[in-house]
Amino acid sequence: MSIARLRSIAGLLALTVVAAACGGTGAATTTVSTTTTSPTTVATTSTTTTTLPPTTTSTSTTTTTTLPPTTTSTTTTTLPEGFPDEGQVNVLLLGGDSGIGRRGVRTDTMIVLSVDPATGAVALFGIPRNLWGLPIPPGSPAEGIYQCDCFPGIANEIYPWGLSRPDLFGEDNPGAVAAKELLGYLLGLDIHYFVLVDLEGFVDIIDALGGIDIEVKFPIRDEEYPNVDGTFSVVDLAPGTYHMDGHQALYYARSRHSSDDHNRMGRQRCVLQAIAEQSSPVLLLTQAGTIRESVLTDLPLSAALWFIDLLPAVDLDEIVSIRFWDGAPELAGTEKSYLSGWTADRYPIPDRDAIAATVAEALSLPPAEAIATLNLQPLEEMCGDPQG
Repeated sequence: MSIARLRSIAGLLALTVVAAACGGTGAATTTVSTTTTSPTTVATTSTTTTTLPPTTTSTSTTTTTTLPPTTTSTTTTTLPEGFPDEGQVNVLLLGGDSGIGRRGVRTDTMIVLSVDPATGAVALFGIPRNLWGLPIPPGSPAEGIYQCDCFPGIANEIYPWGLSRPDLFGEDNPGAVAAKELLGYLLGLDIHYFVLVDLEGFVDIIDALGGIDIEVKFPIRDEEYPNVDGTFSVVDLAPGTYHMDGHQALYYARSRHSSDDHNRMGRQRCVLQAIAEQSSPVLLLTQAGTIRESVLTDLPLSAALWFIDLLPAVDLDEIVSIRFWDGAPELAGTEKSYLSGWTADRYPIPDRDAIAATVAEALSLPPAEAIATLNLQPLEEMCGDPQG
């Protein structure tokens, strides 16, 4: 197996593996050769305009790392305690918006990472933040408390709602329990673990990895971009290739004023892909202390070791990736939809049966066959495309 493949696999599972390997819950590799330099940055305030020019080509450097030989096995013989006896292992990745001047934690990024232990097949399921009325699972302690038998709000408010209801979801991070329960039911999956990263934690993790290279395909402009420190800036991001630090990567992944939530979900996938391609186990473990302090998770150490053992089986080129929004490109030209309707305020209402059926079909097929059968976009095509 190539060094590049091992590096990309490690990056895909960076948050889950390293957070747990560092000791479970925290506060909320050798670097690849690059042909870019850092963009010019200007300190931002509430009246600052920052224009980020594309980087120029520089002399590349190459670092050689000797890796131990890999085996041809595609299965792990021993599963950690708490793992399912068979089927997928599912991890909920949450990006919270907490920071200076912000109250509570809304999870504007919600992605379920699903891994098949037997084959190493990986799927990513993106849940839009503005889906309204996620159904409450039968048998849940929350069943029947609302007339709609659903959560009467949008998806990014489920985590803070759960935090306010320890009577329903227990004392040990009820927000995570509620999110795993409702989002898992929407997808038809049992979610086993969660990982939560807030705004400052995201910045710290990207900086700890030495930044990431991102190709910006379409211009992004935000007239009132909210900085982590509570101030606002005007920021321009022109098309080009950038080596982004944590703050720049956060802007790229988070801004929606010049596009929309769907485009932002695509850019978030692009950031995940960049981390996947540009990190390695060595780099991740050397930055373990920083990452541990930036992540909140219930992933135990035994699970982290299992993920590491699984890495050689994952094929980054065949990742099933689906976002359940109204303009999903795989449904274009058909009468199918992931929605059952809209609220009076124009919030999309999910069609739980259609979503769960799609997830079940996606996970029942080999990845390449699932991508072809469901007419899914390759992961790389999502990066920066305002139509996808």
